[in-house]
Amino acid sequence: MVSNQEMNKHREPGCTGVTTDKKYYEVGNSFIKRTLRKHEWMTTATNWTPSACLPQRWKTDAAILVYLREKTNIPLPRLQHTFEDDGAFYFSTELVPGVGMSQLTEEQKQVVTKELLEHVATLKSLRSDTPGVPGQTLLCAPNRVHSRFWKHHTCWQPKPDIEKGSYVFCHNDLGQHNVIVDPETLKINAIIDWEYGGFWPEWFEQPYWKRKGPSAPLRGEEDDRERCREWLLAHCVEVEMEHLRSLKEKLGEQL
Repeated sequence: MVSNQEMNKHREPGCTGVTTDKKYYEVGNSFIKRTLRKHEWMTTATNWTPSACLPQRWKTDAAILVYLREKTNIPLPRLQHTFEDDGAFYFSTELVPGVGMSQLTEEQKQVVTKELLEHVATLKSLRSDTPGVPGQTLLCAPNRVHSRFWKHHTCWQPKPDIEKGSYVFCHNDLGQHNVIVDPETLKINAIIDWEYGGFWPEWFEQPYWKRKGPSAPLRGEEDDRERCREWLLAHCVEVEMEHLRSLKEKLGEQL
């Protein structure tokens, strides 16, 4: 394993950054992110490994971009590709110009918030009697739910006999960092990162866009993580995901 510092020091052309579980690229008019291959996993004090759910999260994101583009006028990045290659999963969209809402002044944020609330209302108008993601069989719980490595490699499949209810479309990571804004006009160019989205109980969507910071409860804020976990365990089947295998690993199984 290598350190994050070493990975960023030796980035290949087009790579704009490396985190503990993914690489980011800007190539032409494309924004690309991919999972790390196993030999790229980084050294951590806890022997942490990237979540095996990441490919499914990006499949969710892709499915939602297609669905919302058909159903709404919410500004979205245009999906280009998703594919697997030699133990890594790739997700590519059109590069969206602008800055994150978090980079604006408080006065500017007030202007952006008015438009953002319209898009939140549009999401809430989309309803289903069962939880899920259009075009996908699995749900990916919000990142805050998996804090402290709880069910770190688990996706969720609604139980076949789940009681019909009223579920609304949620983003589930709607922080200021995921709202891309034109700094001149203050119009929203795109809302990004829909990997935890889908039809969920309405209370799963917390208004983290109201302040800077992560889409998770800070000190003094309501902490709903246990409530979310209880709902998942009661209404869904756990699906343990596996890390993608390299071409060498796949060929080795055939020998």
